[in-house]
Amino acid sequence: MRLSTLNLVLLLIAAGLFGWLAMDEHAEQLSIAKAIERQPPLTTLDPNAIHRIRLHHPDGADIVLEKAASGWQMKAPVALAADLLPIADLLALATRETRGSLDPAAIKRAELGLDPPLATIQFDDTVIAIGATEPLKHSRYVERIGASGAARIQLVDDFPAEPFDDDFTDLVNKALLPFDAVITRLALPGLIVSRDLAAADAWTAIPASSTDRQAELQQRVRAWHEVRAVATLPPMIDTAAAGDVAADITVTLGQGERLAFRIVDKAGARFLQRLDVPISYQLSPSDADRLLTWPAASAARAPAGAAR
Repeated sequence: MRLSTLNLVLLLIAAGLFGWLAMDEHAEQLSIAKAIERQPPLTTLDPNAIHRIRLHHPDGADIVLEKAASGWQMKAPVALAADLLPIADLLALATRETRGSLDPAAIKRAELGLDPPLATIQFDDTVIAIGATEPLKHSRYVERIGASGAARIQLVDDFPAEPFDDDFTDLVNKALLPFDAVITRLALPGLIVSRDLAAADAWTAIPASSTDRQAELQQRVRAWHEVRAVATLPPMIDTAAAGDVAADITVTLGQGERLAFRIVDKAGARFLQRLDVPISYQLSPSDADRLLTWPAASAARAPAGAAR
């Protein structure tokens, strides 16, 4: 083969190789662009416009949340203020980007955790079934129920499961008292503090020798409004099994409502368990001192029924 012919062949091979590399690079760029392209959201709902959420689980009571002027409130299974952070996690599902879809007629829905679904969540009138995860794509199967148009099972990026489970306690606000609560009386181990009705924001303590400083009493009472729990959890003591469990602390509010708490020490942590609703508040050590270490209460006995 002549040298000129060989050079021509090599030139053609080089040109073909360059073209192939350019096409491959272009295809890769298109693939990357498609991967980062924003996908359609699961719904067109505006999370700020949603006013009611219902979580349903096959073996648990429905959890119902409603938006009020003061924020989100839990209406069932108990009536308590809700925590905005896990509520935001719930609402985020409405606008989560989809990562593909499946035809329900072509697959077995039970294999995707959708027959029955692990849970369903209802945003006002929009119902979404929550299924199992797709581990390779870090996604989760969800399905719009009763949606207009052809039914499709959607894949969305996986999300924290805790707000969607059947334990309502992690949706409860971390405040110990209602936002508008007015304390009139605090009964703690070894100490009773009452609002002095004859003077504004004045308090009396029994025994009176426990403290003679109004500023300290006001500060201690204020702590019950300010403290936020580290976590809200199911009861530490099974009151049904334990029988009649006495309260260690009773907080009386302005309308005569009484909130009863049991002090529970467990696994190196301190909890306040509400006796009228099934919930416990885990306290940080510093907040436990603010609430419970009063001049007259510091020498009081440890609660006899505390779980250890």
